[in-house]
Amino acid sequence: MATLSKIIFYPLLILFFLGKLYPYIDIILTIFALTNLLSQTKFTINNKYLSFFAIFTTISNIINFNLISWLYLIRLLSIVSLIIFPPQFNKNQNKFINIIFISTVLFSLIQYLIWPNLTVMSSQEWDPHLYRLVGTYFDPTFTGIILLFIFISTYFSNLKYKKILLLTIYISMALTYSRSTLISFLIVFTYISFVKKSKKHFIFTLIVFIFTLIILPRMPGEGTKLERTSSILAKIQNYKQGILIFKTKPIFGIGYNNIPMLNYNNNPKSHSNSGFDSSLLNITITTGIIGVLFLILGLRYEFINSNIFYKSTLIAIFFHSFFANSLFYPYTALLLILIKSKSHKLS
Repeated sequence: MATLSKIIFYPLLILFFLGKLYPYIDIILTIFALTNLLSQTKFTINNKYLSFFAIFTTISNIINFNLISWLYLIRLLSIVSLIIFPPQFNKNQNKFINIIFISTVLFSLIQYLIWPNLTVMSSQEWDPHLYRLVGTYFDPTFTGIILLFIFISTYFSNLKYKKILLLTIYISMALTYSRSTLISFLIVFTYISFVKKSKKHFIFTLIVFIFTLIILPRMPGEGTKLERTSSILAKIQNYKQGILIFKTKPIFGIGYNNIPMLNYNNNPKSHSNSGFDSSLLNITITTGIIGVLFLILGLRYEFINSNIFYKSTLIAIFFHSFFANSLFYPYTALLLILIKSKSHKLS
């Protein structure tokens, strides 16, 4: 099974790069998780809280049975299993990860330069985006956190031309115009400055952040205006809707991924119908108070028992997930798993 897991690793990374151009990563991710699980020689579960979260989420779905939601539950359980039992990568696999990371950044920049007007995607029920970098994921908010993960990974690496890579990745990340990503960047590198006890590091981070806000061009379209308030008001309304649903089943929740069944935005074909604009809110709604409590305790355990590399990534996804449903988004979850495995090399 260990050999099969290594074979599946390569098409899984290629699907990550292709993003929504070939959106079948769920199947390969599940197979990868299964082969990784079967290749374990010891089933020592260190993070019992994430195990309890997985069990309770399954119970919630049994209570709120829906066949389609079980397919997404399997994906969630696959992600959780990979966090509990992180795969180990050899030297060639780590090189391939770096190649995929760099390719993702470069292709995203090419998309922005050649095809900056994606309003045509509204015909496929995607949100229209104008003059924002979205890469192969067709959403600047998710692309932003993916690029931030790659930035953090590069920051803690020993790659050649590291400074040039960091500058290229940061420019790409900034061109998503994702405010949640920029705020997460500021929080993460403020934390790193605190750990390193470096005032210069913090001042440099703050200058870069402020300079970015000033020089980013305000192109045609509401999305490039960082001072826009329409999306903030929309998120507040979105959160209010979520809280109302949570109140209906606060203990066990409505079942994982049963939110699309509610069709709360009155458009069953919309890609934004799968959840609310916060991962923690989604988990609270779908698994109830007990489920989200186990998740928070599990993330706390991951944070306490990790090095600064993995901690920085956890901080990034935690704060980003307040503004987007990014925590268990398959592409960001896969990156979290890859970075956890890579960070063990530095421990």
